[in-house]
Amino acid sequence: MPGIPTPMEVRITWSSLPNETCGVCATAWIKHGTEMGPFWGERVPPMHIDFSRSNDLAWEVLTKDGNVSHLVDASRIRHRNWITYINCARNVHEQNLEIFQIGLDIFYRVTKDIAPDQELLVWYAPTSDSFLGIPGAWAGDREAGDHRDRSGNNNYCCTKDEPNRSSGVSLSVATSTKKLSCALCWRGFNSKSNLRSHMRIHTLEKPFVCRFCDKRFSQSSTLRNHIRLHTGEKPYACTMCDSAYSQLAGLRAHQRSARHRKSGRPVVKRST
Repeated sequence: MPGIPTPMEVRITWSSLPNETCGVCATAWIKHGTEMGPFWGERVPPMHIDFSRSNDLAWEVLTKDGNVSHLVDASRIRHRNWITYINCARNVHEQNLEIFQIGLDIFYRVTKDIAPDQELLVWYAPTSDSFLGIPGAWAGDREAGDHRDRSGNNNYCCTKDEPNRSSGVSLSVATSTKKLSCALCWRGFNSKSNLRSHMRIHTLEKPFVCRFCDKRFSQSSTLRNHIRLHTGEKPYACTMCDSAYSQLAGLRAHQRSARHRKSGRPVVKRST
């Protein structure tokens, strides 16, 4: 699901939370009191809520009496927007957003100024705990004190350490010893390096820069192919004639053409 629209002030990128693939980080200062939303999702009535599966990508919407009206469920990819990828805070110190409700819609509000490159992390407002009937957020945090991040990390993208254990909206990645899944399109990969490389398609990161023209690329292999345009290197040589090409696609096109004939001359392969 590439090209998810985001406001100019944020971007979808690697999360600072352990075992979370994606998160939303600020690209500029976001001031205290800024509101964002609504949270997109399918409205699921209480009688249709499936408690046998994870509802991590859902928020409860309440009536004026405090009863559950429905869930706003973003587990289906087509129901998501950029707000879906904001992860939950694990403790009060790293929380910088709080959830609030207007009518039957869920919004987020900034609780303290957010610096550029800092990850947006949401949790319930402290006054909402008893009203929503959930365990005290910070009491639970104290019970899990041994698992908290004590490294002084201020949640700047992107380090990894421990799983997110809080309820609410989070981006959990289906992992096993064999597969790592992209949290945006659910494509599976066998290694973290391959997953990280793939994620640049979604985040639009281009860390590889040509030393000749400063053009940027998301993949190192694409940069290597591009540099051959500057150096004239042609590592892909035909085995039936002395033709050589800078790109594998050029060699394959040649091999399918009428020019691909045995010449009777020895082949001199270009060095790589």
